[in-house]
Amino acid sequence: MTEEQIQAVQWDKYRDSPLFTGAERAAIAWAHHLTERTFRQHPEAFRDMRAHYTDAQIVEATLVSGYFNMWNRFTDSLQIDIEGEDQMQLFTKSVAIDPEDWRAYMRGCWWAEGRDGRGG
Repeated sequence: MTEEQIQAVQWDKYRDSPLFTGAERAAIAWAHHLTERTFRQHPEAFRDMRAHYTDAQIVEATLVSGYFNMWNRFTDSLQIDIEGEDQMQLFTKSVAIDPEDWRAYMRGCWWAEGRDGRGG
């Protein structure tokens, strides 16, 4: 994805963006509704997926999204820091994320700095 596409997704501007195909917009919306558990309130998301993907592809997209949702909940609840300092250095190149803002946010949520010698 380009930086422009990433920002469109981050700011929820992908729905009408010419940066994405209809199939890509459907997949992003589907993943969003799976993550937010709002897919029942938005049956159009599933209809849009069916317009662009086979049943097998929908199952795969749902499985992948579900896996990453589970992984995030698992690591967050157990306070597992998955980004070491070497990974944090990659954020210095980001145009959307300030590393210090990210660290401050994570410390305020759950990040157990120094708990096991890995955090922050």
